[in-house]
Amino acid sequence: MKLRSSLFAFLLLSVLSHAQYRFSGYVDKSKWHENVYLSIINDYRQLSGVYEEQILDKVEADSTGYFEFTGSMLEDDYRIYKIHTDNCEDALQELAHFSAHCDESKEVLFIGRNTDTIQFPFSFDYQMFCDVKSKNEKAIALVKVDSLKDEMKYAYSAYRSEANRNLNNRKWFKTLQDYGKSLNEPLAELYIYAFLSDRSNSLHQYYLKDLKSNPYYEDL
Repeated sequence: MKLRSSLFAFLLLSVLSHAQYRFSGYVDKSKWHENVYLSIINDYRQLSGVYEEQILDKVEADSTGYFEFTGSMLEDDYRIYKIHTDNCEDALQELAHFSAHCDESKEVLFIGRNTDTIQFPFSFDYQMFCDVKSKNEKAIALVKVDSLKDEMKYAYSAYRSEANRNLNNRKWFKTLQDYGKSLNEPLAELYIYAFLSDRSNSLHQYYLKDLKSNPYYEDL
């Protein structure tokens, strides 16, 4: 019995020690630079933009645009990661990554861990996000939130009036908050909170009002 337990423990340790992540996809090289970056988000206030201190790895897409990040250096717990590409000139890329600013860049944020395999479809444009493939449902949680945010932007632009804006404020704040709860994933709720509380967001004033009376924020 002891021998069987020891053998099981050895096999489990062996599997875990060889656990690897694999994030792969394509970029359209007619539109984007061949360099593709993998970053980890340690500060929810730095979800958008390019930060040198967040970058974990860089690979070059091959002649077909295919890229792949693989290894075993990521954390076993779920974290928010970002894959991005940009069109900053080589000489300016280091400066852009230091200043967190590049005029032309595309990124996708996702939830992952050291054992996940995630495939990103061709193009690296926003329409690709609904086609992200992974056995881990958590991986596409942020993609689903982004889809809701796009619907929200469309609703606001349908008719620009104060009445329409007030109505949509109530509707979409509640929609996003309820959706975050339904995902049962704290990182997704943090992602939603970062959006709702963003000072540069045109909805920030409504967030400040909502903060005073809505218990949602206390439960985060």
